[in-house]
Amino acid sequence: MVSLTTYVSIALLGFAGLVRSYYTEPYRPQFHFSPQQNWMNDPNGLVYFNGTYHLFYQYNPNGTTWGFMSWGHAISTDLVHWKHLPVALECESDSNGNVLQMFFSGSAVVDVDNTSGFAVRVGTDRHGHAIYSKPMIAIYTSNYPTAHNQSNGAVIRAGQQSQSIAYSNDNGLTWTQYEGNPVIYGPPPQYADQYQQFRDPFVFWHEPTSKWIMIASLAMEHILLFYSSDNLTNWTLESQFGPANARFGQWECPSIFPLYLDGDMDTEKWVLLMGINPGGVITASGTQYIVGSFNGTTFVPDPTNVYDPTQVPANSTVFQDFEEISSTFEQIGWNSTGDFAGLGPQNASTVQVWNIEGYLGTGVLTTYLFGDIATGTITSPTFNITKNYISFLIAGGYYPYNPATAGTPQDNQVSFSLIVGGQVVYSQTGTDTEDLVWRSWDVTGYIGQQAYFLVTDVNTGPFAHLSVDEIIFSNSPKNEANWFDFGPDLYAAATYNGLSVPDRTVIGWMNNWGYGQNIPTSPWRSAMSIPRNLALKTINNIVKLVQQPVQELSSLYTSKLYSHWFSSLPSGETTINVPAPYNTQMKISVTFQRGSGTKFGVILRSNATDTQETVIGYDFLGQSVFVDRFNAGDNSFVTWQPNPFPGRYVATLATSGPITLNIFLDWSSVEVFDGTGQVAITSQIFPLDDSAMVKLFSVGGTTKNLAVSVNGIKSSWT
Repeated sequence: MVSLTTYVSIALLGFAGLVRSYYTEPYRPQFHFSPQQNWMNDPNGLVYFNGTYHLFYQYNPNGTTWGFMSWGHAISTDLVHWKHLPVALECESDSNGNVLQMFFSGSAVVDVDNTSGFAVRVGTDRHGHAIYSKPMIAIYTSNYPTAHNQSNGAVIRAGQQSQSIAYSNDNGLTWTQYEGNPVIYGPPPQYADQYQQFRDPFVFWHEPTSKWIMIASLAMEHILLFYSSDNLTNWTLESQFGPANARFGQWECPSIFPLYLDGDMDTEKWVLLMGINPGGVITASGTQYIVGSFNGTTFVPDPTNVYDPTQVPANSTVFQDFEEISSTFEQIGWNSTGDFAGLGPQNASTVQVWNIEGYLGTGVLTTYLFGDIATGTITSPTFNITKNYISFLIAGGYYPYNPATAGTPQDNQVSFSLIVGGQVVYSQTGTDTEDLVWRSWDVTGYIGQQAYFLVTDVNTGPFAHLSVDEIIFSNSPKNEANWFDFGPDLYAAATYNGLSVPDRTVIGWMNNWGYGQNIPTSPWRSAMSIPRNLALKTINNIVKLVQQPVQELSSLYTSKLYSHWFSSLPSGETTINVPAPYNTQMKISVTFQRGSGTKFGVILRSNATDTQETVIGYDFLGQSVFVDRFNAGDNSFVTWQPNPFPGRYVATLATSGPITLNIFLDWSSVEVFDGTGQVAITSQIFPLDDSAMVKLFSVGGTTKNLAVSVNGIKSSWT
């Protein structure tokens, strides 16, 4: 017989082993939130109350891919250290295993004035007066896969999406669904056919009108609906907004909130934030924002914050609009090779491909001429760069230019590139959609030089074609949207209810629907971004949404592991010593100015042979921040084409003074912020264990006045 003492000793040894291995699996984030196991996507129900941050999230309790959607739950007192709690709202099935209700995305509030009537008596004060709870209310989309009749008489259609509520009187530990659900059965009558695409309610208390406000999405219509309520159970439709700016894929997970402009409490503006999938700034999912005003019923965007895709910037010059559909490329001054020889611009309405949308006029350049099997190049005449920006419309498959493989048998690019001095200085591929989108390149640093455009299609795989239209030169960019993050891995960004305006905090899903269900992690899949504080700043006479990691993250920083000032960093690579384990989990800050070089940056997770590395830097000529993950590690988990994972991500950051980049490296991610907060780039990476070197680099000459500091970041889970 085993004694009690022996049993306890064995148990403690087991517990010690569990502690040692807790959150140490390959690629497990050390200072980002991730579930203990199984699949996670959108953050839901972010609410702060009585010193506690609640994080609910889309969760599959049964596996590591999307399904059986429920609300997971975790809490924190500092947005850094998290405690896992039981599943809050769990997917419901009937006795035959048919799923009746999944709990899709939504929000949460604390009903401090008990407008809902859900409060319960929890005690008596010293004067004998009753004390009542402060109900926490979750507002979510009920997704009903199976047709059925509810006990309250509601007739549910298969695939229906409705808005429902649940309440908790014990700070979110246990929940009761409202017996009158759904509180909004379906979309307005004019959108009745969209009953399967009506979701993601964000609710908040609007003090000036003393009402609850809900914003929900008609995902495929690119329309946001505004409702109001006195009690969270009865809702009145007030207005709608959209489509506007990025009008692609699905509009999901909207939110709206006030911020003070430049910190002035007398100048309040409202920010509309929403996910786009597909149709993000890279490929698949992304997030855009629009700044405007809100009076409790209607959102009105600032005129400078919405962009008409048919209008080009003032004083722009059209270099090529491809309207000569009866001419060959040679007849309009371009050259073509391979399968494109002797051909020319096409009538966009008759190209035998999925419907091309968003073209101006009639003609487009397209490489879909014999299906996706056509290969070759199409080259523009040379021109002198005389204006600050080149803008163009582009659509097609995501097959980016990779300088490491270009011109080799491994080359698979389908791209539109700018060539200056014989070098590719910018390149753009499609976003896996036939919707033509505007993209702009800052060419200020190349003014006065000769250049030409090169369309390269060397790929015969699926969706391996490109369409280009309306190439223009101008002194301002042709904006399409205000992108919240310029990387591939920030989606469904949600903000906290219960915080003051200056403390507005956002968390995003750090993944992408293009590959998110296949990333090589186990027993969990997906993580959240670093929580970020939001503000509005006027930068170069433009109102921008800026963001920085929350200050609380600094509680995890070690003392300085490396600190150095270079009056001049020479051309080439310079290795810096960051000791393990913090060479895989760190904050590295660099402030620098241009010397004689053209690029400066930091190489992380590099191996001895330089075959694996993540490259973060600044392009002085292109005035842009970039993250390159072409060789950042494993991407074999994507087994289809086009592979949306490899890529180089660019965000314009025009400045004449010193530049600061703050880089946060975790075991499977990198997040980059510039010092002003106007640029954020979020990217997952999956490097091998032996790739842990840290280097600085300068290209084409020196970088001057470089200050480098490195702090390790301790695990928030140990």
